[in-house]
Amino acid sequence: MTSRRGTLVEEGARELLQVHGYRVRVIPPGFDKKLPPAHLVAERDSGEKRFIRIRKFSHLPSTVDMVMQKCGLDLAQFRKHIARHIGEAGYHYEIWIYSLTHGFRCFEVLRDGIREIPKLSLHRPVVSGVGGVA
Repeated sequence: MTSRRGTLVEEGARELLQVHGYRVRVIPPGFDKKLPPAHLVAERDSGEKRFIRIRKFSHLPSTVDMVMQKCGLDLAQFRKHIARHIGEAGYHYEIWIYSLTHGFRCFEVLRDGIREIPKLSLHRPVVSGVGGVA
């Protein structure tokens, strides 16, 4: 694990989110401690907001157990923010693990656990033609 921020990795995550319709802000180092420990904040007009912390691990498999073991401080800070914003249904707190061999593996932090979430593809999402405007 490295503590140095990986701007290339952050840029890749930002581009991936933008392909899927998110507006993305990169949070500079030294962010406000009242905010969750996110590197990126991705938002949609629907009110969905994703706070994303990116970690790089070279040789460890990315599993829920590994995230619990290696990202304890991030989990505690996310859960503190979850407790303060319990009524915000559109808020999601995520840890994205990046490795050269596997790319991103994504995990959502919940009040009482962690779950792996599907990673976004590099392709634009398919939009149904039903009910759309011509």
